Amino acid sequence: MKRSRCVSVQGSSAAILWVAIPIGSFTLLGLAPGGTRAQGYSAAPAGGESSSPAGADSQPGGKKEKTADDQKPDPVTPGEVLSFRQAKVAAEMTELEERMYRLSEALKALEPENSSRLMLGLKFAREELILHQMKETQKLLDRLTLAEAATEEKQLLAKLQRLHDLLLATDLDFQMQLERLRQLREALRRLDKAIKEEDRERQASAGTAEKQKELDGLRKKQATLEELIKRQTEHVAQGAKLADAVKDGAEPGDDSQKSLDELAKEQAKTRDGAKSLAEAAAQAGKQSANLQTAEAQMGEAGQSLSKHEPTPAVPHQKEALSALEKERDETAEAIRRAEAELAEANFAAMKRDQSQNRQLNEGITQLVRDLGEAGAGALGELLRADGSMSSAEGRLGNQQAEPASEDQQQALDSLKYAKEQLEAEAEKLLNQLRAEVKRRVMEGLTLMLEKQTAVREATETVGPKAAKGSRQAINAVVGLAKSEGRIMEIANELITLVEETEFGIALPAALIMVRDEMADVQAALAEGDGSEQVVNDQRQIEADLRDLLDAMKQLPSSASPGKAQRGQADRRRELNRLIAELKMIRLLQLRTNRQTADVDQSRSGDDMSAALREAIERVADQQDYVRAATERLAEERGDELQGGN
Repeated sequence: MKRSRCVSVQGSSAAILWVAIPIGSFTLLGLAPGGTRAQGYSAAPAGGESSSPAGADSQPGGKKEKTADDQKPDPVTPGEVLSFRQAKVAAEMTELEERMYRLSEALKALEPENSSRLMLGLKFAREELILHQMKETQKLLDRLTLAEAATEEKQLLAKLQRLHDLLLATDLDFQMQLERLRQLREALRRLDKAIKEEDRERQASAGTAEKQKELDGLRKKQATLEELIKRQTEHVAQGAKLADAVKDGAEPGDDSQKSLDELAKEQAKTRDGAKSLAEAAAQAGKQSANLQTAEAQMGEAGQSLSKHEPTPAVPHQKEALSALEKERDETAEAIRRAEAELAEANFAAMKRDQSQNRQLNEGITQLVRDLGEAGAGALGELLRADGSMSSAEGRLGNQQAEPASEDQQQALDSLKYAKEQLEAEAEKLLNQLRAEVKRRVMEGLTLMLEKQTAVREATETVGPKAAKGSRQAINAVVGLAKSEGRIMEIANELITLVEETEFGIALPAALIMVRDEMADVQAALAEGDGSEQVVNDQRQIEADLRDLLDAMKQLPSSASPGKAQRGQADRRRELNRLIAELKMIRLLQLRTNRQTADVDQSRSGDDMSAALREAIERVADQQDYVRAATERLAEERGDELQGGN
């Protein structure tokens, strides 16, 4: 069956179907590209015909004519056949993407809605890497890695089905809003990663800057100590000289007294220098016993010198000099350690990390730019963060840790502000979606209840016959498992919807619980079990669905306003929201209680089988899930119990 490649911009349905046909043909209907059913390909000519000219019975020069066996081509391996088919499908996917782009451009002016639909489909196909996955699957098939290829093909089918549904969706506005919400969530996810990494890099730069400051301080201290030691050495020499001039208790002469007075003044200055170093060390939290000793000894020496007694001053001066020299040696060792630590601070690696985070931010910036007006506010902050990151990158290249840390702090502030703005946009979009989500969830639950009731009634009819061994009845029970599976598919769609839109706190957990109950029933039906126990389980599912529907009716469609903006009607609505959530929590807890009772009844003695242990662990996990949902409900809705105060 050939497909026309003519593009007509008249009629949106025809245009969209023209694009969607390849998905339905080669993916959903099992057709190879070009409309041929994939039954295999042969490299040999049909009918075994030879390509040699007729009548060529002999070859010139007496050469022997090739036999039929010599003319047969190499056999085609199964891997090559499968790989060829997958290559054709990948080529069809390439054509599909080109069609979507060309049609989107053609319809932009006349049918903007369908143009947006096509661009949304193209964006989905490229973000999901459908074409790339097809090519990877082709390689797996070529190597006959069939198990992995089958897994990839199942994923591809799911993606193509979603693309098909997206192109033919009747609720484009809702789908586009959901897609925008996914984009916002993805931007926020990446932004969280960028913020965490930038904060780590800032801390690393700040730590390195502190080490650089410490090293600079140690070097200044070392220079000061060298100066003090030089001066103290001179004081010791002069003091010893004056002590030799004044012997046997003789009174010093006028010149000696004058020299002693000058030495006392100089010793006091040196003492003040040692005192300043000791105080600086104390303020930094590093007491220096050597400096305190030097200061004290210099004080004693100064007092003796001021009394014109040089002989007792000399030992104190020498003790002070020795203390200063010890401090100098310890400072030199501290400098060596600090230099070693700074050498370990790899500025090249820090610069590389900053560059990688800047590239991550550039990707986020492009994602936010694609959001259009919704991301305008955050876009400016992300651009500012990019500038700060670039500046930090350059400073790290110059080994300037402190200014790099300041730039990183500015980048971090911009990223956090951008996150706040994107979160506000996401919340705004969620508010627009909630009413539609509630409607869809209630419709889905109603449909599930109707189908579950029908399956249960059918089970009641054929179950007793199946129990008696009727093959026809057993087959009918097994067929009901497929019907149960289709109900589970609806449940999965609802779970995905409420999780994406964050509609309710306990609702996702409640839906998952009901789906798991259905999975147990489906497993029993698939084994031909239509017993009364299975029917009772189905009735319980129906009751749970009714309870969920009742709770959903009470759950408000709109979001909670801020406390300052709440009136009496708002508080009543929030109280209804809390009651609805509590009903779902109660439903979860009742289910957990039933599971606990069932597991407890299956115990026999103190010994527990592996299956029983696994069942107990599942119940424990379910209880933890209920507790977590209750805690979150208390955190986010607990104020309603106090009237919103």
